[in-house]
Amino acid sequence: MKALLLKEFLATWNQGRFMMLLALIYCIMAVTGSGYFFAGFSVIFMSMLPISGMGWDEKSKWDHYAVTMPYTRKDIVLSKYVFSVISAFTAIIVYIVAAIVKSYVEKQPFDFIGLINQTELLLSAGLFFSAVNFPIMFKLGVEKGRMWFILITVILASGIASSIKLAELDPTHLESIIQRVTSIMPVISVGLLFISAVFSIKIYGKREF
Repeated sequence: MKALLLKEFLATWNQGRFMMLLALIYCIMAVTGSGYFFAGFSVIFMSMLPISGMGWDEKSKWDHYAVTMPYTRKDIVLSKYVFSVISAFTAIIVYIVAAIVKSYVEKQPFDFIGLINQTELLLSAGLFFSAVNFPIMFKLGVEKGRMWFILITVILASGIASSIKLAELDPTHLESIIQRVTSIMPVISVGLLFISAVFSIKIYGKREF
């Protein structure tokens, strides 16, 4: 597993170091006043770096060689998931450090509880996107999988937005619901990631190279 994770890091560093740098810059921009959109984007972006790695693997036919190495197909799949989690946590750590530095420089009281809630939501979003993405990519490949992922994302986003609009919730009630959902999101995301990994292992185990 360690060798597979090292391969993921080296491949990402060689092929996608600019994407890694851009994601971390977005994370810092969010703290310095550019909004939480950039923070969420950076965590999701970092957690999905292994998807880009899968695209590079497809182009180089790496999977054809990987299945002949002393690794099980389960190890190959799990290395993608573990690297995705590590990448998401990296973005979270950068975000936390930037928030602490900003609070110190501006001499403002540090909102520890607020920061924990924010990081929980950001990390949950990153894990959720990974959980949805990986089985699709392992089943259809990166090129076809991206189109289906975009379609699923649009459907989910539209469904959530429509539900909120139809419910006609006032801002205070909506904020209360968001806070309750945020508290259980990490558990839900971890559960989905586990289920996703089980499906991906089964899908990859049946693939022929």
